[in-house]
Amino acid sequence: MIFAAGGVVILVFLLLIARQILHAAPPSVLDVTNAVFEPQPQQPALPDLPSLDERQTESPSLAQPVDSTVTNAATIHRQAFALYDALSKDEKAILTDWRTNVDAAVEAALCEKIRPICNLMHQATALTNCEWGVEPLTYDTKLPHLSPARAIARAAVWSAAHCRANDTTAATDDLLSALQLGRSVSHTAIIGCLVDLSIQGVAWSYVETHLDSFQKAAGQRLLVAFSDAFYEEEPSVAMEQTAGVSDRLVAKLASLPADEFDNQISEYHSLYSSEPLPKMDRTAVLTSLQQVADTEHDLARVLGSGSWDEYQNWAQRQIELENSNPLVKEFLGAYDNFVNRVQREAVTREMMVAALAVAQDGPTALQSYPDPSTGQPFDYTETADGFELQSTYKTNGVPLKMQFK
Repeated sequence: MIFAAGGVVILVFLLLIARQILHAAPPSVLDVTNAVFEPQPQQPALPDLPSLDERQTESPSLAQPVDSTVTNAATIHRQAFALYDALSKDEKAILTDWRTNVDAAVEAALCEKIRPICNLMHQATALTNCEWGVEPLTYDTKLPHLSPARAIARAAVWSAAHCRANDTTAATDDLLSALQLGRSVSHTAIIGCLVDLSIQGVAWSYVETHLDSFQKAAGQRLLVAFSDAFYEEEPSVAMEQTAGVSDRLVAKLASLPADEFDNQISEYHSLYSSEPLPKMDRTAVLTSLQQVADTEHDLARVLGSGSWDEYQNWAQRQIELENSNPLVKEFLGAYDNFVNRVQREAVTREMMVAALAVAQDGPTALQSYPDPSTGQPFDYTETADGFELQSTYKTNGVPLKMQFK
């Protein structure tokens, strides 16, 4: 009865998150246990943000250079969000995918509209501090910066593809500004990390099919960006933040009087079920949730170690804990998907770095940029219009590969 009731509690939390997503509410930290682990389209459409009022939309100050005294990149990014918000729904739909081609006149007009957005992103990239003001993270913290960040990052890649096609330096600036924005949102628990992985994927999907355009200095800039050690540390930091969210959730629930504790859980439950909430043991639920937090802290440590053996040991401990406590399984069951995503994207990123090196120095460069899954060079195959790299890492039984042109 205890575990069944506890399971209902966690399920209700997840359903609340799903309800928020379906209504296009700002994502919350615990979105990581729901939609972010579901298979996503490569370029999913974003919900429209609330429109600015007429005075804000027409304000010329939004497109002007930011005051040099501004030291928080988030302030500049929010100005870019505002400019993006002023675009029409159709324009936003075009910018969702850099592969979207439009009439030359439409393209020119859209390039003119998004140039101030990209310029602001370039200015933000020059700053080292980016504070979004969402700390400390709790299970119900709203994260309204994530969706617009992903949107303008895609706009920047679209700009590189359509507005800067004849200016490699400017196109590289656009790509690097998108990557920097992804990094700035990555420290928002796991959901921020996954948004960053999504932004990286958009950027390297463009570079993959236009590698020949990024030679010499441009290619070196991208190679350095994708090689940054930050990306190795990011999953561990994100998981540690997620564990902190769980710690604060336990502390909050433990601080509630018994009747308020029961009433809050019952209120959540009543939104999705007409059945009465079974009587639950408060102590057992809180103990189980603390076990979840402790296991998340342990996973953060394992991710930081970069050891596959340590992860396997963690996974075994997780299975044993789940078998002894069904409530834990409800909460930790999605982390295998997260770790798999992190591993896949790490291999893909290293493959991108290797490809950039090959474009500059030829196939012999592969010896210096090995496949992280084996420590050996990626398999190299010439194609009619470029080359292909393949890893031994498999997704659904299929080896990971990329084709560069």
